[in-house]
Amino acid sequence: MSHSISKLLLGGAAVLATCPALAGDVTPDRLVNADKEPQNWLMNHRTYDAQRYSPLDKVNKDNVKSLKLAYALAIGGTAANENLQSTPLAEDGFLYIVDQWGVVYKIDVRSGDMGRIVWRMDPGQEKLPLSNRGAALLGNLVISTANYPARVIATNKDNGKVVWETNLHDQPDVQITAAPLAVKEKVIVGAAGGDRGVRDWIAALDGASGKIICANTSYRRRASLAARPGRTRTTPGRSAAAPCGSRAPMIQRPTR
Repeated sequence: MSHSISKLLLGGAAVLATCPALAGDVTPDRLVNADKEPQNWLMNHRTYDAQRYSPLDKVNKDNVKSLKLAYALAIGGTAANENLQSTPLAEDGFLYIVDQWGVVYKIDVRSGDMGRIVWRMDPGQEKLPLSNRGAALLGNLVISTANYPARVIATNKDNGKVVWETNLHDQPDVQITAAPLAVKEKVIVGAAGGDRGVRDWIAALDGASGKIICANTSYRRRASLAARPGRTRTTPGRSAAAPCGSRAPMIQRPTR
């Protein structure tokens, strides 16, 4: 009897280890109080003060010299000049990483000695040199960006299915290079430089639907911008969004 029970318990543990856990929603309250979850990294800069400081102290100045590789996991493909510039987001044993082409990966790292890709969302971006600096978590969504044309995409973080996709086709020269920022129930995206497109551009979207709330139009265009022949950069038919005021409530830093 005891042997059978032991086998049953071991079998159940194996099933739990191989099945992805359903994580809780990343609420605005969790983001504002990110310091209360030192084991997680819920936004690009970890907290809204953007200090990128982790209070975890298992790795410190006394033992950092003993760090060594625990495991490696290959992502991406075979395109030239592939790189990662994004900050991985971490929540309860899962990583959310965006590669250079806007492909989002959910990776299970709960075991501590290996990483397993749970799902992969490929937006089908052109394989042209561009930066992608990360994603945002809001509710049950992983919100990322892609370009050619510029888009904001929300992916269900449990199953990797696209929930909504917003094409910024009324701003044809915008290429989004900054990580999205979740603020309350909204998502802020912007162009943060680069050799193509424009700078100083920002937009606010509704986090649940992807509807554009406002977008700045007084951006600074790169003088070196040159459209490539044959590239479709716009999708006509939608009216331009209202401009974002410099002190619009949805883009102010939340109060703790």
